[in-house]
Amino acid sequence: MLRADLAWLEAYRYQPRGPLPVPVTTFAGASDQAVPPARLAGWQRHTDTEVRGHQLPGGHFFPHDALAELATLIRDDLHAGRSPAGRPPGAPASAAGSGATRSADHRAPLGDTGWSVWRDALLRGTGFPAAGLDRFAAPELAATADALVPVDPQRAVHDDRFVAAYQAAVARGSAVAAELAADPLLREAVGWQNLNALTGLDHLLPGRGTGRPSKRRERETALIRYWQRYCGKNDTIGFFGPTCWVTVDPELAEVATVRPGSGLTRRRRVHYETWALDAYAQRLADDPAIRRWLPVVVSPEIHRDGRLAYRPAQPPVSLSAAAAAALSAADGRPAVEVVAELSTAPELGLRRADDGYLLLDGLVRQGLLRWGADLPLHPDAEAVLRERIAAIGTEPERGSARRGLDRLDAARDAVAAAAGDPEALRAALGGLAETFEAVTGQPAQRRAGQTYAGRALCYEDTDRDLDVVFGRPLLDELAGPLDILLRAARWLTVALADAYGDALHELYRELAAEPGPVRLSDLWYLAQGPLWGGGDRPVDAVAAQFAARWAGLFGDTGDGPVRRSAAELAPAVAAAFPAERPGWSAGFVHSPDLQLCATDVAALRRGDYQVVLGEMHVAWPTFDCAVFTEWHPDADRLRAALAADLGPGRVRLLYPPDWPRHTGRVAHSLADADDAHLGVAPGPVAATPGHLPASGVLVTEQDGGLVATDPAGRRRPLLELFSALLAMHAVDGFKLLAPAAHTARLSIDRLVVSRETWRTTVDRSGLAAARGDAARYLAVRRWRAELGLPERVYVKIDTEIKPFFVDLTSPQFAVALCNAARGARTRAGRDVPVSVTEMLPTPDECWVPDAAGRRYFSELRLQITDAEAMDG
Repeated sequence: MLRADLAWLEAYRYQPRGPLPVPVTTFAGASDQAVPPARLAGWQRHTDTEVRGHQLPGGHFFPHDALAELATLIRDDLHAGRSPAGRPPGAPASAAGSGATRSADHRAPLGDTGWSVWRDALLRGTGFPAAGLDRFAAPELAATADALVPVDPQRAVHDDRFVAAYQAAVARGSAVAAELAADPLLREAVGWQNLNALTGLDHLLPGRGTGRPSKRRERETALIRYWQRYCGKNDTIGFFGPTCWVTVDPELAEVATVRPGSGLTRRRRVHYETWALDAYAQRLADDPAIRRWLPVVVSPEIHRDGRLAYRPAQPPVSLSAAAAAALSAADGRPAVEVVAELSTAPELGLRRADDGYLLLDGLVRQGLLRWGADLPLHPDAEAVLRERIAAIGTEPERGSARRGLDRLDAARDAVAAAAGDPEALRAALGGLAETFEAVTGQPAQRRAGQTYAGRALCYEDTDRDLDVVFGRPLLDELAGPLDILLRAARWLTVALADAYGDALHELYRELAAEPGPVRLSDLWYLAQGPLWGGGDRPVDAVAAQFAARWAGLFGDTGDGPVRRSAAELAPAVAAAFPAERPGWSAGFVHSPDLQLCATDVAALRRGDYQVVLGEMHVAWPTFDCAVFTEWHPDADRLRAALAADLGPGRVRLLYPPDWPRHTGRVAHSLADADDAHLGVAPGPVAATPGHLPASGVLVTEQDGGLVATDPAGRRRPLLELFSALLAMHAVDGFKLLAPAAHTARLSIDRLVVSRETWRTTVDRSGLAAARGDAARYLAVRRWRAELGLPERVYVKIDTEIKPFFVDLTSPQFAVALCNAARGARTRAGRDVPVSVTEMLPTPDECWVPDAAGRRYFSELRLQITDAEAMDG
C-alpha cells in the first residue's frame, strides 16, 4: 500500500491543464461518507477517454477489509489497459457505454486563435417587435423645428408653422399611446412590473381623454418608458425578455440556421421571489412551537475556535462552555435536536429544554447563530421551505404551516394560469397580494420605486420559441477581432490582480503589525475602501491605463468612424497587452455580448451583416446564472463543463441578502460539489458542506504573495477569495476609450468594438431648464443639432441604472428626456454626467423573427475559454 503525504495534498492547488490521454480508474468504499463514490466521477474532467469506477464493500478504510479483491481489480484493470478490447489506446470511450464525454467536448476552436468557444450559447432578445420603437416618430415636425430654431429659437415656439406641426404630432402620438394602452400584451407586461401603473394606462384608453393635459403627458411618459424597454432592450425578464439557448456548431457550413416556432414563448414559469418566502418562513418562526423544529446554524461569517467565536471587524466573543457546545452542535439540525443533545451533558447546566432554547436565543441575538428557515437566495428556496415544513415534528403545527403555504400556492398558481390575459393577471396578482398579507402580516411589496430589486411577490420567466444554430462562417468572421479583445481582457485580469494584490498587501501589513494572526474577515472589511470607496481606487488606474493603451493602438480617431483590421493590430496588441495567463482562475472564461446587425435571416445567411460588441464580461462565466440554466436541457452538462474549464474547489461568495441587485433569479446555479462558499456577512448559509467562514480563514505571506488558509488547512492564493469582486471590476474596467466629449465609432474588421458616443452634463445640455412641452421639444432639437446626434439614440443619465432609448423627433420622447434631466438635476445637481450613444443596430437591422415575420432586437452571448493559457 502507498502512503500519502497529506500535508502536500492539502497544499496542492489545482492548475487546469490538458486532459490525460489515458483512462482513470477509481476505487471507493460503497458507504464512504468522506469521499462518496459519486464524487470520484469528477475525475472525468482530467481524462481524454473514460473513468472506470469500482465500488467495494466498506467505508473510508475499505482497502484494509478488501485488500485481496482490490489487488485483483487493479491487476485486471492494468491488463485491460494494455490491450483494450475493440478500442485502440487513447481512443475516446463511447458515451453510450460509459456515460463519459471528452473534457473539452463542450467547446469548439475559435479559428486558430488559441481560444475556444462553448457550443452552448445564449440569444437574449426583446419580447416586442423592434418596429415598435418607430411608433412615436415625428420626422415632419423635426424638419419644421430644425428650420426655425437656427433663425430665432426664442420665437420659434410661437411660430404658426411650428405650432401647427407640433399639435398635429402630439395628437398622433397621443393616439398611438391610447392604442398601446389598450394592447393586451403591453398591459400584461406592465402588470407584471407594476400593477399601479395599469391605472395610468386605463386613463390613456380611447374615450378617457378628460383631465389635465399635463397629467396625460405624465402618463404618456410612463408608457413610453415601458414601451422603449420592451421593444429595444435585451433584458431577460418575463415574456417580454425570453431566454433562448442556441448552438454553436463548427461543422455547419452556413452562418446560421433559424427556425421560429408558432409562438413567441415555448414555456412559461412563475416563481416566488425569495423575500416573499422569507416573510412566510419568518411568520412560521414567530410561533415557538414551530420554531423549535427549524434549523439552527452558525452564521456564515462566524468561526468558532474552542471557547472563542471570531467575527468580522470586531473582537472575538468569549463563550461559556454551554455556548461553545451550542455552536458546535448547531450544524443545521432542528433546534429540538440540538437542545436534546446539549441536555445530555449535565456539566453544561441546562436542566430543562427551555434553558437550551433560551441559550440558542441569546446566541442569535449576539449574531453568532441563525435560527429559522434560513432559505437560500436561490430559486431552490421554495423546495427548501417545503423541506423545513415537512421536518416539523408535530402534526398540528406542520399542518398549519402547510395550509398557509398551500394558500399562497393556490394564489400563485392562479397568477400562472392568467398568462395571456392581462385583466385576469391583474386580478390574480391582486389576489396573491391579499393572500400574502393575510398569511404573513407583511406588505405585499418591498423597495418601492427601485428597479432591478425583486419588488413583487413573484416573477415569470420564459424561453423563446426559436431554434438557432450558428456555424463556421460566423466563427471565422469573429475569430480575428475577438482574439484582439480577449488578449486585452487577459491582460486586464493580470493588471487588476497586480493592482489589488498590492492594495491587499498594504492592508495586510497594517493588520500584521497588530498582535495575533490576520483574519480574512478583517482584511475583507478594510478592502471595501479600495474596492468600492469614493476615492482613487486601483481599478480606476488600471482602467485608465487600459484605455490609454487602446488609444495608442487606434491613434487619432478624429470624428471617425475608424476601422482597423485584426491582422494589422495583432502585433501591436501583443506588445501593448502582454500576458500569458490570466490573473486569477476565473479569468480563463469570458462572456462577450454580440449584436448581429442584419435586415433579416436571409441577409444574415448570405453574410450581409455587421457585428457590434455590447458588454465584455471579463472573467465572468455568465451562463452560471439561475435565470438562464433553468431553461437549458441539461444543466448538469453545463456544470461539468464549467468545472472542466475552471477546476474544482472554486470559491464562491455567499452574497448578503441586501447585496445590490442580487436576487434569487440571478443566483449562481452551476456550483460544483467541491466548491467552497465564502461567508463574509450575516445571511443564509450554503446548503453544501463547503461553507467557508471569512473569520476562520487566516492570511499569511508566503514567497512574496498572500495566501489564505482555511480551517481545514487548505491554502489558496488570496485573490481567489476576491474573485467575484475582481470580476465586477474587470467588466466595468473593459472600456476601450477614455471618457471624452465625443468618441468615434471604432471597428476591428466587421466587429464594432465601440459605438459613437457624446458626453455632456445635465446643465450643459439645457434640457432641464426648458419650460413647457413645446419649448422642451425645441430644446431637444437644438441640443441634437449642437452635438450632431443621430435621430435615434440611447441616453444614460448617471442618476439612473440603465440607458434608455430616445427618438429625438418625437414630442413624447422629448418630454420624457427633459423630465429625466430635470429629475436628475433635482436629485444630484447640475453637473450630473449624461452620455449619448448611437443606436446600433437600428430597428431595420434586426433579424430574429417570429412565425409572423416580425423582427426583434437580440444579442448573442458567447462563453469563451482561454484554452491557450490553460494548456500552456
